[in-house]
Amino acid sequence: MSKFLTLLLTTPNHLFPVANITIGTPPQPFAVKIDTGSSDFWVPSRQSDICTLSDCSLYGAYDERVSESSINDDFNNEFHIVYSDTSEHTGQLVQDTITIEGEAVEDVTFGVVQKSRELPGSAADGYYARGTLGLSFDKSQSDANAYPYTGVLEMMKEQGLISRRAYSIWLKDHDDEFAGSIVFGGVDHTRYEPPLIGLSILPRFDARQENYLNVQYTGLTLNTGEKTEVFDESIRSAFIDSGSIGILLPTDMAKKVLEAYGAVMDLLFAWPLVPCALAKADAQFVFRFGDPLRGPRISINVGDLMQPHTKGFRFKNGDDACILLIKETPFDFLLLGTAFLRSTYVVVDLESKILAMAKAKEGFPSIGAPDVEAITGDSIPGVKMVLPSLRMPKPTIGLHPGVTDHDEWLFPNELFDGIARQNAKKAAFSPPPETANDGP
Repeated sequence: MSKFLTLLLTTPNHLFPVANITIGTPPQPFAVKIDTGSSDFWVPSRQSDICTLSDCSLYGAYDERVSESSINDDFNNEFHIVYSDTSEHTGQLVQDTITIEGEAVEDVTFGVVQKSRELPGSAADGYYARGTLGLSFDKSQSDANAYPYTGVLEMMKEQGLISRRAYSIWLKDHDDEFAGSIVFGGVDHTRYEPPLIGLSILPRFDARQENYLNVQYTGLTLNTGEKTEVFDESIRSAFIDSGSIGILLPTDMAKKVLEAYGAVMDLLFAWPLVPCALAKADAQFVFRFGDPLRGPRISINVGDLMQPHTKGFRFKNGDDACILLIKETPFDFLLLGTAFLRSTYVVVDLESKILAMAKAKEGFPSIGAPDVEAITGDSIPGVKMVLPSLRMPKPTIGLHPGVTDHDEWLFPNELFDGIARQNAKKAAFSPPPETANDGP
């Protein structure tokens, strides 16, 4: 019997990957965010304040009173988590059965949120009404939890549904709300372009143990076809976070990338704006990881890092403006969210503390039927090599790697009317003449 579970993902509003699961007996349906950047599993209570501000029926709300499999008599423990965007959720820990693709996982511990503090303007959009399924190390569960509980992956392993606390993620391009798939306990060999190369997961800079999905980054280049320009050759930590939308780069790197796009910032909007026509340019950013010669190199088309806003933005001269899903962080690490993962196939083995990556294959279903192989031992199937980490420089101490962009771009300052106060600057690449007026 193959020990893996495949779960299809969607991306509502092209944000982050969301999976459909059920909780309880009889089953209560939920659409939960898949988050590699955290470890806590929580859903809103039907009686929560968040469900008075949003329509929780769209994403699910838990009612333990009607679940025959709910267990909370032995707990009475508070659940409390504060994310780095300052959103905060408080409730109680309970146990119940969750069902993933028809397979029941019994006695799973999770938070049932009663009270929430969200970003301004987010409640009306229902953003925080979704629960979150965190898939990082159990030891990175919120420090505020009164009860350190066993995570979903460990429960799946203990009950024989998977052989390892491991999973792989494939995300499709952002032109389709079908986002891809996550395979718990397995690797889908049809979803990536070989080679698949493993990297050691690094300890967080302020800890001695591995507790987030940090790997070693070693360089960034821009390939325009005519030339290859080296943007950066530093050694830094890169945090893989499917719960974040964009890419955060240290200030020196971000400045070069934004200049290449000709991006402009508007004081009334949180993200850089670029001409939508640049989405058709034949140019790629290449991220390098691990050993500079043998490590994985992930190529991302410049247009795949851009996104139109649903309400439509323009520059002062009338040109269509798109959001660039890249901005700076004052801290000395990279955060790589779904804008990066749409071009990258990632396999995570929390037991071996290995993260493997390769260039993701594009297209669905043209890439063919899945070819999934279970992860059963210390080695990940299909991995060509596992590279040791180079010596890391002492990092700049700042916030933990969970600093996220989340959903700021959906909630611009109320004074922002969709018209940038200045025009875009000259970019380092251009779209073909016949597509100069087209957007992404």
